[in-house]
Amino acid sequence: MKQLFIVCMVLSIGLLTACSPQPIKTIGSSKYYVQIQDNGEEYTEQDNTRYKYKLQGFNEDGEGKKFTFTANHQLKQDAYLRIYSKKDEVITYEEVDYDDIPKEAQQLLEDGNNS
Repeated sequence: MKQLFIVCMVLSIGLLTACSPQPIKTIGSSKYYVQIQDNGEEYTEQDNTRYKYKLQGFNEDGEGKKFTFTANHQLKQDAYLRIYSKKDEVITYEEVDYDDIPKEAQQLLEDGNNS
């Protein structure tokens, strides 16, 4: 029985370390969708160039929220991002295809671009 427990622990630790850290960071976060509308505000921090973005995002229920976050490179114009947020802070983001965005958020992003 003790050996089975040890084998299970070793396998569990192996699986956890093989996984990317992103899924672990996003546990308990909220997902919002944004579209890059500008080139970001370029600034330098500790000899590193960064880009600051201020965007309106929407979740799958259509609830809106404003986000401010930075990137270490200029993000692609008109790209769609899925933002993971905890306590009003952007934890991470990833580029997504338009078809991967929930319909309600798609509509609101389109409406925002036409105003």
